Amino acid sequence: MSTLANARAVLELIVARGREITVSDVVAELGVPKSSASRTLSEMAKHGLLVRDSSRAYRPAPLVISAAQVAGGSRSVLAVLEESLEVLVAATGYTGYVNVLDGRDSVVLLLRMGSNVLQAHTPPGYRAPAFATSMGRAILSRSDRATALGDPRLGADYGSAPSTAEELGEDLDIVLRRGWSYSRGEYVDGVFGVSAAVRDPATGQVHGIGIAIASDEVAPQLRDEMGAAVRAAAGKAGRAIGDDYWVSGPDGR
Repeated sequence: MSTLANARAVLELIVARGREITVSDVVAELGVPKSSASRTLSEMAKHGLLVRDSSRAYRPAPLVISAAQVAGGSRSVLAVLEESLEVLVAATGYTGYVNVLDGRDSVVLLLRMGSNVLQAHTPPGYRAPAFATSMGRAILSRSDRATALGDPRLGADYGSAPSTAEELGEDLDIVLRRGWSYSRGEYVDGVFGVSAAVRDPATGQVHGIGIAIASDEVAPQLRDEMGAAVRAAAGKAGRAIGDDYWVSGPDGR
């Protein structure tokens, strides 16, 4: 079978089993050699279609889950976020995004151009180190931090981004209390990002929502105003899906 056919067969097997699968499952159910099964699963994980856990079992990656939500046609978390994003972009005029965490990277899922168009914008599929962006840090503040705190890229020259695990942990604590995160040209030069995060109570999947502004426009007053706007957008989406963090309200300022 072709690579795509193998990948489809693996995803169909996960759906049929209703759980994570192993190399042995693929060998037994699909009748392929162990070497082929291992290579297929490894390649799917390498390209962001699957995630392997500590027990060496594979499950669908966040991008696949989000794509399935879109295809399902129901009022998914992503649909709720898309609606909030449209309102946020219309209200602020700035380009907006919805991202998801994939490993140690923040990946763009949705992009909506604002009236104040940036020369540099990041298209769907664009990846960046999560610790070095406002979107990534917003998502990390609501996620398991262990992987991010061990990111070997910490310490690289990303401007004012946290450079140690201790700095990142402190930053995430602040984001969690405040309800939103910001970055100034740390990974994408000249771009100021403002973001917040929402967690699906049914799956535990965390999405980020935020806007991008030209860095030279941003003074503290605008930063705080846009932080409040992004926080309000995330809060509305969060309450709509029953995210306890937003239902109870973060200790913001």
